[in-house]
Amino acid sequence: MDERDLDKINEYFGLENTIFTSKAWDELQKTENEIGPEALLDQIIEKRLWTNAEIAWVLRRLIFYYGKKDALLKEAPAERIFTNMVDVLRAFFLLFDQLDPDIDDNMRSYICGKLGDATWGVNSRTRDYLYKMKKKN
Repeated sequence: MDERDLDKINEYFGLENTIFTSKAWDELQKTENEIGPEALLDQIIEKRLWTNAEIAWVLRRLIFYYGKKDALLKEAPAERIFTNMVDVLRAFFLLFDQLDPDIDDNMRSYICGKLGDATWGVNSRTRDYLYKMKKKN
């Protein structure tokens, strides 16, 4: 994808340049296709400092595994999965704090919906429910 293609995308859709439209992302995609996602993940994890594109790629990979409800991950201790999620949330918190991005309303609505869903078990209504279920058992 060259600069003219990016300009067309921006012109037609009003999109700003993002990590996903960067040359670094294109290179990661090319590497993923050549060596496979598992090998690329191993390569990235071995590095001490990752690029923004690598951070986004790893987050995308985590979403893939947790989203498909990987059978092997289901066998992992719940405490470890919670620790993983806390680490992801910390990374997002730091990114949002540093960038304070101007997010369009549709994306903001999506993020708010997902964060709202993620409060299950944390907000007072569901904590009361869980407490009653534990008491009942």
